Amino acid sequence: MVDLTGMRALVTGASSGIGAAIARDLAARGVHLVLTARRKDQLTAIAAECAAMGVTAQVVPADLGTPGATEALWTAATADGPIDLCINNAGFGYFRPFGEVEAERDAELVQLNITAVMELSRRFLVARKGATGRAFLLNIASIGAYQAVPNMALYTASKVFVRNFTEALHDELRGTPASATCVCPGGTRTEFHAQAGAGNYSWIANASMMSAEQCARSAVRAMLAGRRTYIPGLINKLSCFGVRLVPRWFASWMARRVLGKPRPGALPQRSAA
Repeated sequence: MVDLTGMRALVTGASSGIGAAIARDLAARGVHLVLTARRKDQLTAIAAECAAMGVTAQVVPADLGTPGATEALWTAATADGPIDLCINNAGFGYFRPFGEVEAERDAELVQLNITAVMELSRRFLVARKGATGRAFLLNIASIGAYQAVPNMALYTASKVFVRNFTEALHDELRGTPASATCVCPGGTRTEFHAQAGAGNYSWIANASMMSAEQCARSAVRAMLAGRRTYIPGLINKLSCFGVRLVPRWFASWMARRVLGKPRPGALPQRSAA
């Protein structure tokens, strides 16, 4: 594994879940951090945990679901030096039939899950062009990138973009000091499910759930190993392999039954903070 001591990382969506766990993992490896998310209080708490490990942890609150937000974020993140690791983790989704959520939320989802990932990846790779030191781009997708998922149509479609985009970047960067890795988690025990209005899952979906810490460790190891794509968890690996062997309509039908129905009364909202 590469010695990351003294390197600087930008981690998006770092206030909770996988993003926070990745921040802690990198801090333990001696990486100085720039952490961003919308919720400043939670972000500050994570930064304090990381700083206690002996690294610097800068907090830059930002809503990457807003057009133009990546420019100000990147300016702040690079003010004290170059970014060596860019972790595009921020994202959200909702568990509802398409059309039952207002169009503004769909535009926000596309902005956050697709446009912000593309813009930060571009800024990172352009800044690293000509540099001789190692650099790592890690984009978080989902096992939903491998098939259509009813009630999560737009979310999983956005993750198809992240997967294909990152895999292409990986191949473009072959032979350079930089690498791009796409990690496709399955169900992870985070706030995502409650915020998406999901959680009425079958026993199969619940059995495959991983902790955010397990997912983060796997993601960082895959990134440092220069992996093109990585799927954490045996059940998730088998699921993504299995969909290649069945008709696409059957995979979609099975996804609906594994994930169950949206929870009555649950609202697919992001928190206002």
